Amino acid sequence: MPSVEVYNLEGEVVGSADLLEEIFSIEPSKGALYYTVKAHLANRREGNASTKTRAEVTLSKRKVYRQKGTGRARVGTAGSPIRVGGGVAHGPRPHDFRERVPKKVKRLALKSALTLKVAEGRLKVLENFLLEAPKTKRMADMLRAIQADGRKALLLTEEAIPVVVKSCRNLPDLSVLPVLQVSTYDVVRADTVIFTQAALDRLQALWRVS
Repeated sequence: MPSVEVYNLEGEVVGSADLLEEIFSIEPSKGALYYTVKAHLANRREGNASTKTRAEVTLSKRKVYRQKGTGRARVGTAGSPIRVGGGVAHGPRPHDFRERVPKKVKRLALKSALTLKVAEGRLKVLENFLLEAPKTKRMADMLRAIQADGRKALLLTEEAIPVVVKSCRNLPDLSVLPVLQVSTYDVVRADTVIFTQAALDRLQALWRVS
């Protein structure tokens, strides 16, 4: 069973935590990672790009000039796509980009992402801590102490803790999420993933029998 060191906010090693093999030491699935991240990005698209067709532009539907006898090329209405101000031919229309990923594939992708972070030495665990008031400097010092500053970091807590969120929101490279809301994209995007001990215990308890 793999294990990682547990740090306090001062960056001192205060123990170790065991990691479940079925979560943090599996054979990574590149296919599951690809499809899950691709679907996550697709589902973020609003799909509301739209252009007007020749029937929708507010121009006269009357033929601009007669067909023959002018010496000019024949032409239709002012809203023709070949005329300035006319409609757009084959332009973008509102479109639903959402993709569905099976639950088992999502879970496999998240486990694969966490396994890769452990293999690369980019998964950290913090002992449980309490902040009486928001302290951005405390969190910045913690990142520096565990050598996670200067790059994107993701802090996973057992649940949403307002004082922790407020302590981290002015740190541009640090994101905070409850552990049960984390996605594969969040893990892949982060250079360092930081669990609190309580968050790690909750994730492993939930997935131990699933």
